[in-house]
Amino acid sequence: RVDRFDEETVVDVLKLTTRSTKLKNAPLPSLSNAVWEAKDELTKDPFDMRKINNLGFMYLRDGQHDQCLNVLMRGWKRSNEIADESTRLRFLMKASELSFGLWKFRQALTIFRDIIEPSHPAELKSYLILGTQVWASNGDVSQALKFFQRAVEGEALGRTMRIFAIVSVELKKAGAYEAARSTLENMANGGAQAPCTDLSLVDAFIEGMEKRKDQVSPEQMQRWIIYGGVGVGLFFLLLFLYWLESRSLASMKLK
Repeated sequence: RVDRFDEETVVDVLKLTTRSTKLKNAPLPSLSNAVWEAKDELTKDPFDMRKINNLGFMYLRDGQHDQCLNVLMRGWKRSNEIADESTRLRFLMKASELSFGLWKFRQALTIFRDIIEPSHPAELKSYLILGTQVWASNGDVSQALKFFQRAVEGEALGRTMRIFAIVSVELKKAGAYEAARSTLENMANGGAQAPCTDLSLVDAFIEGMEKRKDQVSPEQMQRWIIYGGVGVGLFFLLLFLYWLESRSLASMKLK
């Protein structure tokens, strides 16, 4: 729910909702008893959608995102068997959201397209925001902007800025950032509101992320050193083998 960010600053929203890496599982020494019980229940009846949903929820509660997604994917194509519309919506939304968070962008979009657009305002807002992200992540600028326009339609500028912050990274990747930004500028000017410094904050945050992508991380440097060392070692090994072969041929000629 986007309304939970209303009291947060735009910078905090950016920090809370954007990421430059895949979702990571929470450190967990062992599975909880509740997860083991849910696993046992699903093992007894592996096609029960309620038990699939329950086990997925248990994994999610423990911060085990990939295990949760694996379980939800077992029931994705049978989600129409979930009678309750709200439960079915949340099941598919979570499967799409986790796929997106684990950088399985095509899968996220495929699942998202199976979701029936909700009518409840709060559910619709979440649906439109996720739609903006998954369409943008798949490079569809037109669809991403269409979902973004609907997500911010009728909202106050403060709420709109927070929605923009949530989807800004994906819009930037898709090349739709400037178009979405212009929408916010027009809203601010049309409403005769003071210039919004929050836009500048989002710009600075996105620029910072772009610069950090170009920087070499310690892990990358370590990998490059290892690869370089292996390459040099192989080069000298081949030279040594060539030298041995040359000596062998030379001795044969002398005989």
